[in-house]
Amino acid sequence: MAAASPSDQSHIILFDVDDGLFKSCFGKDEDWSCRFVSLSSESCSTAALDNALCQPGLLSVVFMDMEGDHVNVPRNYYVKGGLVVYFGIYGEFADPEVLSRTFGIGPWSFSGYTAHNYQLTLPASQKFGNNVKEQQYTKSNLVNAPVKDRLMTPKELSYDEYIEEYLYPDDDGNYDEEDLKLAPQKYESHRESMGTYSPLVMHESFNGGAAAYLGFVNGDGNIPLIVRALLTKQKI
Repeated sequence: MAAASPSDQSHIILFDVDDGLFKSCFGKDEDWSCRFVSLSSESCSTAALDNALCQPGLLSVVFMDMEGDHVNVPRNYYVKGGLVVYFGIYGEFADPEVLSRTFGIGPWSFSGYTAHNYQLTLPASQKFGNNVKEQQYTKSNLVNAPVKDRLMTPKELSYDEYIEEYLYPDDDGNYDEEDLKLAPQKYESHRESMGTYSPLVMHESFNGGAAAYLGFVNGDGNIPLIVRALLTKQKI
C-alpha cells in the first residue's frame, strides 16, 4: 500500500496513545495515507471527544485505556458504525475480556505473550488483499476469540517441528521416553488450541461498526502493512 499525501479530512484519532510508540511500530507519518490527530483524556472532555468522532473524514480511532468515562465514547462510535481499535502493546491480562464485554462482542480473553509464525485468515485476506499472506516469527500478545473474529492465527507446526520446539533433549540429544509417549496427544491438543489464538482480532457488527484488538508489540515484517491497511480501510 503506497503512502499518499494526507488530505484535509482523512485522519485517524489516537486517544491516550503514545504517538511515538505507535508510529515506531506501524510507520512514521510519511508511511501513512492520512494524517493523525492525537487527543488526551487530560485535556479532552468526553463531550469534546464525542465531537471529534463526529468529524468528516475520520477513518478510525485508536485507544489503549479501558478505564474511565471516556471509554463509552469509542463504544458509541462503534455502535454508530465506526472502526475502534484497541492498541494492546502492554498485554494487560484483563483488557481483551473487558473490551469484549464493554462493546458487547466476543467473548475475547487474553491467552498469552509468545512468538509464532502467523498466517492471515480468509476474512483478513478479503479485507487486506492477497499481497500479504503471512507474518514471520515474532512475539505478540494473543487473544482467544471466536473463529469469525480472528484475522491472524499461528501457522500449524508439523509433528516433527512440535517435538523440536516443545520437547527438550538431554545433553546427549535424547528425549525422555515418557515425554515421547505423551507427545502425540499433546501435539493434538496443541493444534486445537493454537487455532483459537490471534494477535489481531476484529468483530464487525451488523450496522458496519467494527472493534479490533492489536496485540502487536513491534513493527516486524509485514505488521506495519497489515495495521495500516486495517486502520485506513485500504488493501495492501
